[in-house]
Order: sequence, then C-alpha cells, then structure tokens
Amino acid sequence: MVRTWAEKEMRNLIRLQTAGIPSPEPLLLRSHVLLMSFIGKDNMPAPLLKNASLSESKARELYLQVLQNMRKMFQEARLVHADLSEFNMLYHNGDAYIIDVSQSVEHDHPHALEFLRKDCSNVNEFFVKHGVAVMTVRELFDFITDLSITCHNIDQYLEKAMLVAAERTSEQRSDQDRVDEEVFKKAYIPRTLTEVSHYERDVDLMRTKEEESALSGHDDNVRNSNVPALLVDDHSSSEEEEEEEEDEEEADEQEQNEETSMDRKEKKKMVKEAQREKRKSKVPKHVKKRKEKVAKMKKGR
Repeated sequence: MVRTWAEKEMRNLIRLQTAGIPSPEPLLLRSHVLLMSFIGKDNMPAPLLKNASLSESKARELYLQVLQNMRKMFQEARLVHADLSEFNMLYHNGDAYIIDVSQSVEHDHPHALEFLRKDCSNVNEFFVKHGVAVMTVRELFDFITDLSITCHNIDQYLEKAMLVAAERTSEQRSDQDRVDEEVFKKAYIPRTLTEVSHYERDVDLMRTKEEESALSGHDDNVRNSNVPALLVDDHSSSEEEEEEEEDEEEADEQEQNEETSMDRKEKKKMVKEAQREKRKSKVPKHVKKRKEKVAKMKKGR
C-alpha cells in the first residue's frame, strides 16, 4: 500500500511540474521510496508557509500566486490537492511550493469538487489571518473552475475580483453574506446536468439577475454562481444516455442467457429425476450376477 502511495505521489508531482507549478521535482522511485529535489538553502529545509514570516504585501502577493496555482492544478494538471493548507506548502525564494500530493485526486473524482471547496476554505482562512482581503470561498471556487477564464483575461479578472474583495472588508460584510458563505461550504455541488432538477430555470434566473444588475449599474459577475462551469455539457449527457442504452441491451442479453441457462438446468434436473426413478426399479448388480450364475448351473444340468 505504501508503495502504491509513493507511485501516486510521483505521478502527481510530474503533472504539477509539467503545469509549471512550484513543487518538488521527483527524481527516482524505488519500491516505496521516492527521491525528490531538496527545497531549501544551505542544507536547511524551507519552512512551512505556516511558519514563514510574511509582510502584508508579501502575503497578498502569495495569495494571488497560490490561487493561480490552484487553478493551474485543476485546469492543466487535472488534479485537486484535497488537503491544501499552510501545512502543505513551503515558503522558498519568495514562492509557495505545493507539497504532499499523494492524496490528490483527478478533477473528475466523485468528491473532487467537495475537496476543492475545502481547499479554497483552508487557503482563505490562512491569508485572512495575515490581513489579506480575500475572495469569498464561492468566488475562489468559481475562479478555479470557470472555463471562460483564459490567459488573455485572467489578470483583468483577478484585478476586478481583488478590488471587490478589498471593498468588502470584514466589518462591512453583512450577516446575510456570512450565512451565504456557510451555506455554500455545506451545499451539495452537482457534477452533471442529470443531478440538477431545474437547470434551465436556474440558468434563466441567473441571467435575469445579471441583466438587472447590469441595468442598475452594479456589475456582480465576479460573485455570480458558475453553474455551467461545474457541469458536463449536453454531449456528455448524450454519451451517458448511449451508455444507459448499451447497459439495457447488455441486461436484456444477460437475461436471455439466464433464461437459456434456466432451461438447461430444468432439463438436466428432469433427466436426473428420471434416472433416479429408473434406479429404484433397477436390479442390483450382485443380485443380477447371482441370477445369471444360477441360470447357467440349471442349464448345465
């Protein structure tokens, strides 16, 4: 089991390196032992982010770096860390190095989005303690999963998001904002359209709210829910339907095979019963031999 864990950590580290995310470079794997590059200076390991001494401006810079790396990890490496916090990042050369990815999961894992939401919450809680005006957990989650964000508009998106966060200090946050935050942390996150009962209605409502906010001069696109980014498109839904049809055909075929098998079993059972009845009236071999012997003796006389 430990060997499998080491293999998984190496695979995940390779994917982080390929995506350009600061992390240890895996060098060699032998059985359950993984050798990776040393993160530190003068034979001293880099401190955990938890223990690093950070100014407010440096903490803000690191926050932006970490959330962009979380997005890269999800969108490019196709992974969710699943245990990201200040305890699983090292502070080295002004960067936050992500470590301990053996428990990381594929982005399409059944619980990937729940793990991602927890990672967002952990990261926010740490940087809030260092005086950083952070996004809400919902906004950070949407930033990581939003497919419409590209290398061309990501800087503009982040600038706007951080401006909104700066204007919304902890004192200005209403009780309703705090309730909404807690509700999102515990809400069920759908992965496919089949898991949403009123998808079209909800999307229409969301668009109506966007239009109303645009007309009123309050552009809250950064805060809006990002339902389409979390769901599989219609093509995947049709694929699911095809798979269901194939499963039904296989089930029918299996049922027919079972019926044929049952017929064979019934026939075999009937043959066995007939043989059993026949054996009841059958003369035992030793009696039969004795009769044949007596008949021969009478014939000889």
